[in-house]
Amino acid sequence: MNKLKLQSHQKNYREEDLLVNVKDLGAEVKAGDVLEIYHPEDDLPRLLLKIPATLEDINLQKGFESHSDTISLEQSIAATFQLRNYKDVIVNMVEPKAVELEMVELTFKDQYLGRSDMWRLKMHLVNSVVYLNKKIEFCSGSIRTQVYEMWAQGGKVACGVVTDNTKVVYRSPTTWS
Repeated sequence: MNKLKLQSHQKNYREEDLLVNVKDLGAEVKAGDVLEIYHPEDDLPRLLLKIPATLEDINLQKGFESHSDTISLEQSIAATFQLRNYKDVIVNMVEPKAVELEMVELTFKDQYLGRSDMWRLKMHLVNSVVYLNKKIEFCSGSIRTQVYEMWAQGGKVACGVVTDNTKVVYRSPTTWS
């Protein structure tokens, strides 16, 4: 269990949802690990994020390495999970199997998705962490979708890990005239 100070950054600052100095998390942490992030005093859903593969780049990010004991989340994600700037958060490593999703519902509009597109999108999502309202772009932005709802252990959840066993449901709010 690590206690870090939370900051937020905008998407135009860095593409990654998560910026953290891995030295603050311990020697056993590596790219691809799933982290659970939450305020210790809140009883709100806990955010799950995967440490990006560009871990070395993040450690070298200009100015960020000097902020010891700090974690930065993309601003809209922090707002969705009611994580407040400059407050302490608890950061734990979790096993992906423990937060595996049974089903995820994706919504899309104003586009056509064939079965092969749906299959490729699911394969793209396997072993990734998704959260409510996450916007997903695939195939150079030609497929755009958003996470609408997720289920794990028989109930709705706010985030989780997509696996080969996760059922993906595609919904389009398009109406016929």
